[in-house]
Amino acid sequence: MRFFLLAVLPLAVSAQEIMPARPAPTEYRAQATINAKVILAAEFQGRTVPAPDAAFILKHYVVVEVALFTRDYEFNSGRYSLRLNGKTPLLAQTPGMVGASLKYANWENQRQVTAEAGVGNAGVILGRQDTAPRFPGDRRAPAPPPGTPPQETSPVETAPWDWVAKLAWEDGPVKGPSGGLMYFPHNGNLAKLKTIELIYNGEEGLFTLHLRGSSASPAKSTGPERKP
Repeated sequence: MRFFLLAVLPLAVSAQEIMPARPAPTEYRAQATINAKVILAAEFQGRTVPAPDAAFILKHYVVVEVALFTRDYEFNSGRYSLRLNGKTPLLAQTPGMVGASLKYANWENQRQVTAEAGVGNAGVILGRQDTAPRFPGDRRAPAPPPGTPPQETSPVETAPWDWVAKLAWEDGPVKGPSGGLMYFPHNGNLAKLKTIELIYNGEEGLFTLHLRGSSASPAKSTGPERKP
């Protein structure tokens, strides 16, 4: 019995194992040398969450892929912010809040959210409500009458909101070159973003990574700036 339980329980896999760092920092849009042991690299992913075998879109958030090339580092999401078009920097949002915007249709005053994502061979549809036929000949299936036993459905291994958490950076020690996602609130048109900057503000100083709109070479690290 004990062996059976171990076999069916899902393994806890960190975001850095699901989304490992790319082979080199120069494979990201921007990099910064934090100190002699730490190189920070990042790339803007728009609203897309690149889950394995699937990709889905966030409506109220943007995604930044962040990688750390180090073997001795303590990740702290509070040190990072995102500046869009030179405005006040935005703080990173928790994976739970971002995932809830997908899972709950009325979260953040949304009228309805319909998201589709394929996970492996399965599909997920969120926020779509069953309705009665709108007119004679409507091919849409009506909602089952009250008391109807639920139909068996194929289990989905991981829902989109779970991938938001699985792929996100978690505060804590970093073991080796690692990657993960960070989420920042933004409801505007992405095409209107002329400049996108990821800001790191730590004990080593203030570093700015230009993810869009910089004339600097993407392979060149941005030097430390004076803390505000």
